Order: sequence, then C-alpha cells, then structure tokens
Amino acid sequence: MHGFDKSELTKKEERLKNKVQSEISYCSYCQSYDGGDIVWIYGKRIELTELFYKCNVPEEYWDNIIGHLYCPSCQNSSLDIGMDVGTKTTYEKDIEKHMDEVYGLYGSDVRELEDLLESYPLLAYKNKLAKRIYKEIKEKILPKTSIKGNFYRARKVENSEVISSNKMFNAPIGRQGEGRFNHSGQSHLYMASDKKTSIKEVTSEKKSILVWNQEFKISTEVNDILDLSFDWSNLTPSTSTLLLSLKVFDSIGRTDRNLYNWNPDYFLTRYIMDCAKSLGYNGIRYNSVKESNAFNIVLFYPDKIDIKPIGNPCIEVFLDEKDKDRFSLELF
Repeated sequence: MHGFDKSELTKKEERLKNKVQSEISYCSYCQSYDGGDIVWIYGKRIELTELFYKCNVPEEYWDNIIGHLYCPSCQNSSLDIGMDVGTKTTYEKDIEKHMDEVYGLYGSDVRELEDLLESYPLLAYKNKLAKRIYKEIKEKILPKTSIKGNFYRARKVENSEVISSNKMFNAPIGRQGEGRFNHSGQSHLYMASDKKTSIKEVTSEKKSILVWNQEFKISTEVNDILDLSFDWSNLTPSTSTLLLSLKVFDSIGRTDRNLYNWNPDYFLTRYIMDCAKSLGYNGIRYNSVKESNAFNIVLFYPDKIDIKPIGNPCIEVFLDEKDKDRFSLELF
C-alpha cells in the first residue's frame, strides 16, 4: 500500500501533487455497489491517469506522487494509477463558490448586527447589513410564498378550565409576550405545519405536560408571506446569499442567549418582521427549531384572513423521555 511507502517529494512534485489532490473529492470506495459492480453516485468519474494528464503532470513524477494522494471523503490512501476517482461536479463547484461568498460577504456582518441590536435594538438602521435586509425584502430578492390549508396551534394546560376554539387564536393586543416575530403586546398568530410540531413549540423536552391543541383551516390563499424557511437539500447557486447567511449563522432559529425576560436572539428576527410588515407582507414562514423538516408561520393580520377552527380543542399528552418509560401510551 502506498500509505506505508512514501518517497520524499521535491518542491516541484509537491506543487504538482497539490494540484491533483485539489481535484479529488471521492474514490471508488465512496460509491454504492450493486451485485459487486460499482454504481457511481458521488462526483464526476475520471481515471486517475486521465486526471494526471488533465493537471499536466509529467509521467516521470507519477510514481512518486501517487503515494501521497488520498480520498478526502473516506480517507482512503491506497489510490492506484488505474483507479477511478470522483472530481467535483459543476454543481458542487458552484455551491462551494456560493458558500465562499456567504462567509466572505457576511461572515462578520451578521455578528456585528447582532451585537448592535443587543446593545441598541432600536438603532438597527445604522448598520449596513440591516439596510441590506430591508432592501432585499423590499425588492423581493428574499423569497416569498403563499399559504393555504390546515395548520395547528398549541397552548399549555394552565388550569382546570375547558377552553373553546376562540381562545386558541392569538392573544388580544397588549396580552401577548414578545416572541420571535412579534414585539411585546403585539397580536400575531403563530401556527405550525403539523400537530406534532405545534406541541413541541410550547413544550420542553425536560418536562411532561398537557397541552391544548387546535387545528385550523385557511380556506383562501394568503399571499405575500416572506419565506425564511430553508431546506439544505434544495440548495442551489441561485439561493439568496443573504438568506443562506442567516441560516449558516443561525440568526433566525437561535435561542442560546435568551434568558428569562432578556431575549437578544429575537432582536434580529423582530427587525426582519418590522421590515416585512412595513413593506406590506402578511406574515413569515420559517423553519421550526423543535422539529426537523417542519415549518411554522406567523400571521400579522389574522383577523383579515379566512381562518376557521376545525372542531374543538383537544388535550394532548407530551411525555419526556423518563415518563415515556413510566406510563403506557395506551393509558392516553
């Protein structure tokens, strides 16, 4: 195996080796197999010999260089000259370039804006990234969507009162605490894409509780919803660089700095909400931080939307990991 017998490289050989190595992303061991045959899935397939020619490496250097090459995906260091390897596809190169732009353009700007908002939350207009956010929302560069269909909302069971559907809507003005996309007292309606997510949004993994759950139906399509939701599997070179940066730096779903009545992780999201609301949007769609592959929506003007409860609220049981072992689910 080459990994145990590596000759010293000259400076020229080292430079040529680095050139070849930079092109290798996968090898045959990274691929899938069907009845002993390789099914090439990852990377653009090319024989290592051809790759040496492509990188203009003279044949006299091949034997020395080959022992220093490896597969960065599976760490295989036993590459042979006749073996096939996988190079980056055009898509992968475009995505890599896109991510470089994210870190290059916004790497320090996001944290700078968060620091400003933590100290002076009403002075966001002074920050260049804050101005960029407003501009991209105004010019529809950040994606927008429409919503329709069934959604869910949950509330903790606080007492013995049996509540009705009208109490499952948003709290009246002045009664609602500050949230990710509303200022304190601002009456916005939050809902989840499915029942499980709605329950998790009001619970903690460390405590078993009872919750009221209500299903709602939006019959008429609601347009102009700012779409901050993001699916990594749908990442393309055309994905908004700004939206990608907010996701990479966890600026939309972050909660690690929130403590009691101090919620600095909501400052940036509420600034985004203010921008969207002032520019005529009806709400925001965003990823749930409690359930992967699910999303939530917040509606700014629920009283102007054709939204109706389906049936009455029902009580659901949320069990933490310890109580799942203590109680039989059949009991509920």
